[in-house]
Amino acid sequence: MIVQLKNFILSYVRTIYLFEANKNRKKLKIKNFKLKIYKKFSSIKNKDLKKFLNFQKKKRFREKQYLLVLYFKNNIVTTGWMYRGINWHIAEINKNIEIKNKVLLYDFFTFKEFRNRGYYAKILRLVRNLNTKKKFWIYCLSNNYSSKKGIENSNFKLIKKNRKINVYL
Repeated sequence: MIVQLKNFILSYVRTIYLFEANKNRKKLKIKNFKLKIYKKFSSIKNKDLKKFLNFQKKKRFREKQYLLVLYFKNNIVTTGWMYRGINWHIAEINKNIEIKNKVLLYDFFTFKEFRNRGYYAKILRLVRNLNTKKKFWIYCLSNNYSSKKGIENSNFKLIKKNRKINVYL
């Protein structure tokens, strides 16, 4: 109850940066890296990855959200989620946005031993190889400087600053 109240109050003061990018023009390949997309929890064979996914994250598969995993020499480096739908609820600011004809990327995590090496930007560049004509959207909190830097390094452009109360460009 206290956590929910705290998040509700914080949603009024937080700002989300929303970024957009098109599909890569040329197919991008990076040596020793492999991007895997999991559409079902049952298709995951890696035991470490299964341990990493808690109950809340497993539930996402039922909501047609896909898990993205970047492997470097068979080690899990970065994970993230992808959603293709019409509407999305941004929990950080407690607001719904329309994402019709967009692919939304969110909730990326780079494991501690692989941080500050540019792997977050690499997974975002590789995801943009997906065979789709839709634009890619990704968001981060305004105070998350490392995420913002990684997103910008993967050629996403800032399109909106979003708050619960108002939207300004």
